[in-house]
This record gives sequence, structure tokens and C-alpha cells, in this order.
Amino acid sequence: MSPTSKQTFVVIASMAAELHSVLEVAWGVSLAAKNAKIISTQAGDIARGFHPITKFIDQISVQAMSGVRDIDERALALTHITVAEERAIDAQRRFASVFKEHPKAKFISSLSPAMNKVDEGLENIRRDFKGHMHSLDSLLKELDECMLSARSVASVSKIVIANTGDY
Repeated sequence: MSPTSKQTFVVIASMAAELHSVLEVAWGVSLAAKNAKIISTQAGDIARGFHPITKFIDQISVQAMSGVRDIDERALALTHITVAEERAIDAQRRFASVFKEHPKAKFISSLSPAMNKVDEGLENIRRDFKGHMHSLDSLLKELDECMLSARSVASVSKIVIANTGDY
């Protein structure tokens, strides 16, 4: 396995672990938002300002969970692409070895179309990899913005809670 492939697998595995943590937090936030909505409803007019915040918190958690799923799907696709790349690189090495060790073999030229096909396939794989990485980068930025929104809402929530009095 090439060093690049190993690095890709390590990065994807690390990302999966982090995504699992984000998903757990988003699930917890969603549950907390639902509980807060129930409590603010019971509190009546004194907590009226908290209703839109709980709705927004729930929307953010749903968006975060959806983002995590999208990122997970993209990371899985990258894993498949990396495996395909590794196989294509191995095929290239094997073809090169045959051409080097047996340059005058009777039917060596018959391998050229297959070797060219592997080369073209590898170019396509690398292009797909770049596209998926670009998409993954966009998804990660969206999730980061979502988490920034969650932090902002958490700050506003603290202010609203402080103003609700003893309830």
C-alpha cells in the first residue's frame, strides 16, 4: 500500500471517529432542545422568548446530523476510490515489471492496450478523488458553520434563561 493511501485511510478513520462524536453531541442537543421547548411551554409567558430559540436549536441539530451523514457518505466514497487507486497503481507496477523483464516476449505488445486502459482509469480515479475531496471540504465547512451557529444560540440561550427569573 502506498504511503498516500495509508494516509488517506488514517485521515478517513480519524474523521469517522470525530463525526461520531459530533453526531452524539447533535443528538444530545436535539433532545435538550425538545426538553427545553416543553419546559418553556410549561413556563408560559415568562419563557415566551425561548420558543424560537428552542426551535432554532432543534433545526441546527437536525442540520448537523444530516451534515454528518453526508460527510460519512463522502468519506466512504473516498475509501472506495482510494482502494481503486491502490489497485490501479499495483496493476501499473505489474505491467511495468512485465515490460521490463520480458521486453522481447512474443506477444508483449498485446499488453499495451490493457496498460493504457489502466493508466486512463488511474487518471479518472485521481480526478474523482479530487472532486470528492472538494465536496468533502465544502461539507466540512458547512458543518463548521452549523457548529458556530450552535455556539451562538447557546450564548443567546444563556441570556434568555438568565432573564426568565426563578422558573
